[in-house]
Amino acid sequence: MRTEAEKKWDKENKVFYGMYLMKSNDMDIIDYLNTTKENGGSIQGAIKEAIRFFLAYKDNQKNIQ
Repeated sequence: MRTEAEKKWDKENKVFYGMYLMKSNDMDIIDYLNTTKENGGSIQGAIKEAIRFFLAYKDNQKNIQ
């Protein structure tokens, strides 16, 4: 069980996002995440890495134009 102090810290320092992926449209993402998990990697880490890569790419494109 979490203490009140831990709950308060979580509320002040963390955010949760969840999503559903469609097998009909998102199978490439599902396969990538499943492969990551099978190889002992972190799904959360893979998602964060992909978002950070996208943001860096997006920022670089702005600087080029």
